[in-house]
Amino acid sequence: MNGCKPRGLRQMHSPFENVHDLPVSRLRVLLRDFTALLGQQMYFWGRDVIYPEGNLLCEYGFKRIKSKGLQGTSCYRKSLDNGDGRRYVELHGACAGFYDFTKKKSQQFLYIRNKKRCFLYSGDCPPAPGFYDADTLFNGPAINLYIASLKFLDWWLNYEDWIAESTPDGWRVNNYKSFSKLPASKTSLPPADCVHWLRQYKSDPTQMIRVREKLRTIKSAA
Repeated sequence: MNGCKPRGLRQMHSPFENVHDLPVSRLRVLLRDFTALLGQQMYFWGRDVIYPEGNLLCEYGFKRIKSKGLQGTSCYRKSLDNGDGRRYVELHGACAGFYDFTKKKSQQFLYIRNKKRCFLYSGDCPPAPGFYDADTLFNGPAINLYIASLKFLDWWLNYEDWIAESTPDGWRVNNYKSFSKLPASKTSLPPADCVHWLRQYKSDPTQMIRVREKLRTIKSAA
């Protein structure tokens, strides 16, 4: 025996092991790219609510509940377990989050739209959209925020797979085009490229290129 690991075992690293090899500054940059893509995606989910043939979020299994924060708005909640419903995603026009209240002192994931930032959230219930206690919001450690973002990303990617199967070709592309026409919008990656980037962000962030570099490649090939 020469002490080398079998080739098959070498490939059994988790993304969490890989990400520990990244400098914190690099991981922060990737988190900013992830946040920009999430900001764009918030618009897409809004379009899904007014889909001509019915609310796609509700069709996917989200429950529409009255918002406890901003008036005249709704919140959508999707349970991620078959138990007491204490693991779920919430989507609101002002924020989006992944919450797991099955574990004590669990750090939740929260994106706040007007701040254009993602946070680790420590509240014992989801925040009221538009009202955030600064004592419950944390920027890091970066590795913890990355891992929390993956919990949110898991359902996001599954949902986009479902959208691709459940809507006509071009639905997301049309959403992207509509978003690009908004006066204050700043488009990021097109939908298919966005999903590809997010899958790599999840599987092996050490091999990624920045979103802005990917955008330059797309524009130069157009």
